[in-house]
Amino acid sequence: MTWWETLPTLAATALVYFLPGLMILAAAGLRRLNLVALAAPVSASVSGMTAIMLPYLKLPFNPVSYFAVSVLAAAAVAVFRLLRRRRRSAAGSEAAGTRFTGFLGANVPLSPADTGIWLARLAIPAAVLIPAAIISLRYITGFGSPDSFSETFDNIYHLNAVRYIADTQNGSTLTLGNLTAASKGLYPAAMHDSMALVLMLGAPSVMAVVNVGTIVTGAIVWPLGCVFLISRIVGYRPMPLLAAGILSAGFSGFPYLMVGYGVLYPNHAAIALLPAVLGLAIEALGMSRTPPGSPLAPVLALAATVPGLALSHPSTFVALLGFATPVVIGRLIRSWLAAREGLVSRRQPRFWLAFTVAYLLATTAVWVVARPSLSSAGWTPFQTNARAIGEILGSAPMGTTTAWVMLVLTIVGLYVIARQLRRYWWVAGMYAAGAVLYLVVSSWSNGFFRNFLTGVWYTDSFRLAALLPVVTLPVVVLGAEWVIWRVRALTGALIATAKERPAALPRAASGMIGRLPASSGIAMGCVVLLALGLGAQGGTLSTVQNRISTIFTTTPTASLLSTDEVSLLNEVAAIVPEGDVVVGNPRTGASLVYAFSGRRALAPHIFGIRTPEEQLLLDHWDEAAYNAAVCPAIKSLKAYWALDFGNTEITPRAEPLVGVRDLTDNTAPGVKLVKAVGSARLFRVTACG
Repeated sequence: MTWWETLPTLAATALVYFLPGLMILAAAGLRRLNLVALAAPVSASVSGMTAIMLPYLKLPFNPVSYFAVSVLAAAAVAVFRLLRRRRRSAAGSEAAGTRFTGFLGANVPLSPADTGIWLARLAIPAAVLIPAAIISLRYITGFGSPDSFSETFDNIYHLNAVRYIADTQNGSTLTLGNLTAASKGLYPAAMHDSMALVLMLGAPSVMAVVNVGTIVTGAIVWPLGCVFLISRIVGYRPMPLLAAGILSAGFSGFPYLMVGYGVLYPNHAAIALLPAVLGLAIEALGMSRTPPGSPLAPVLALAATVPGLALSHPSTFVALLGFATPVVIGRLIRSWLAAREGLVSRRQPRFWLAFTVAYLLATTAVWVVARPSLSSAGWTPFQTNARAIGEILGSAPMGTTTAWVMLVLTIVGLYVIARQLRRYWWVAGMYAAGAVLYLVVSSWSNGFFRNFLTGVWYTDSFRLAALLPVVTLPVVVLGAEWVIWRVRALTGALIATAKERPAALPRAASGMIGRLPASSGIAMGCVVLLALGLGAQGGTLSTVQNRISTIFTTTPTASLLSTDEVSLLNEVAAIVPEGDVVVGNPRTGASLVYAFSGRRALAPHIFGIRTPEEQLLLDHWDEAAYNAAVCPAIKSLKAYWALDFGNTEITPRAEPLVGVRDLTDNTAPGVKLVKAVGSARLFRVTACG
């Protein structure tokens, strides 16, 4: 399969990822940036919440029900908006500035002041299209083929989960668990739900769905969210918004790291949503550059996006609470200062004090509750404090090459914040929150404090490294804007000098500069920004891209599936009847028979609770000819088939799982070799009739 052949899958992905959000937000009256930037977070909420609700209504989760719920939600929003406008009209308070969505600047165009009308018109499209092209190219190069897959441990679950949801038409986060009836349990499913919908729309394979969905998430959802976040902090100014988009493609920590490590697809999906939701939190708290006209609307918008974030991965919701803490404190301080100056009543700071206390208590409670067991948190610190600080400043987490452009812009951005501390100190606070998390997890000794602070992320440095770009980007954009405006001011000064005092410059330079139009400063600013964006695509990104390419390459000795094993899995659907179950050691990758062929795996994931029958076959399937308990279990589960992928396991564990071990040396009686591709073999039991 070529990438051109995935265009229908791309179209289906765009429909699933954006259309529900676009309908609902358009019904609410949103336009321009806010409409497109918030569409994916709202769609994720619709996907995750619909998958939870439908089982209680005895309805299947599929594209028909998904889009039907989306239409109903859009209709409800439209009715609410209409009733609200009528109520305001009846009260005589209808005004252009009091529309339901006015808080989001839904109808606020970019200001062309000092930048020119064309830059104002093209800033946001360019801010999305440029990083989309860069990130897509890096992903496509790293993946190699639409049918490639990550040769890593976590991928067994993620690929099978997408197939499982499509087959069962049940994607509830409350029951997805480890993909069997016996191991139902809580697992964040919003990302898998969306990808399963794409598969149900006719995508050619699970792998193509996951790869295309990953590209759309990283190359489109992430830049849109970044531009939205910066618009809340600096306002609708073309140059910083353009910088936000271009520089969003320059971090190795995200979007690439979660695909090059793990793979951690749910974290990848959730972090891509985080900038937009964080921007809404800033808006809802009244800390955006343009304060909201109504406190209700931003709260409603936040409520519409938080479920999608939390159901994609709850740890990213916890990160949202942590990053928003300086914003909450900033709102308290701002209200106190306004009350002291007599601009607001003294009741307002009392309200924000109570809100801040409640918020901090609730955040602490969530921080404690929303964490895995420490038995799953096996990652340890690996570097010194000094090195961790250098990696944070240089946007080079996990030992990658220092991103020199990002380092310079971060330092300049911190300088800008220091110069305008009253306006931007909480931006530095968000950056400090992300920096402290990474510093502690990567360089502090194991103990209560490290476990408490970072246990939500399994004390895993990679997961917290991926969060750094979210809070680094605002600092970097402030630095980039300062550099651009200094260059523009210098250009303007040189042009003025060449025209007014030509003798002050060398003759050749004076003549050339004097002929430049006054708008040359804008052009020079764009050139500098593009140069910064190009410089941000340095060696650190090549390192991460090479990592992606390595783990997405299947070789004869690959760690999860070899080329022989993949070839055999691609033939299973033509051999094994629908409804039959295939036995295999999941730690050898044999469980991926489900994702590849659609034939159920007895153990679709390495982890999970097994029924007595399932455990019996995992331990004794090859004893069917002489163990009286085996054939009844085989017939009950229709587990007539077994895959032998040898004894090499991607994650060896104490549990032996030797039910297909005798197949390796052909000592098991009562079984027949059906297909062999190299050392990969498919067997059928003959001892059970």
